[in-house]
Amino acid sequence: MTNWIWQNLGTISLLESCTEDGVIIVDVRDLSDSETNVKKVMKKIETIGNLLAIGCKVAVRCVGGINRSNCIAIAVMCYLEPHGDLEETWEFHWKYVKERVPRMHIVPNLERTCKKALKPIRNW
Repeated sequence: MTNWIWQNLGTISLLESCTEDGVIIVDVRDLSDSETNVKKVMKKIETIGNLLAIGCKVAVRCVGGINRSNCIAIAVMCYLEPHGDLEETWEFHWKYVKERVPRMHIVPNLERTCKKALKPIRNW
């Protein structure tokens, strides 16, 4: 079952199914929990953000639906709806996602890479 964070943005594990028609599943299993490739992460953020911007419904998928999918979802939310500086924006969206996906547990390495990827995109 998809964990819908926004009406059009959710996260899902590899073992969960998405039964809704028209949902685009963006797989982030090619990222590691300790991902350091900023360009690779930036491309995921921009791809998902652009899909959402044109009205698509997107589910971000990783293996467990715990770390990578939720971390990328938070980064996409920061990309689309910045509120102040990056740390404040991240914290705001992190809390929002944690309420909707209680199993979320983000690894610091991937979080740092996402924040580095957001800086040139949003000019933080």
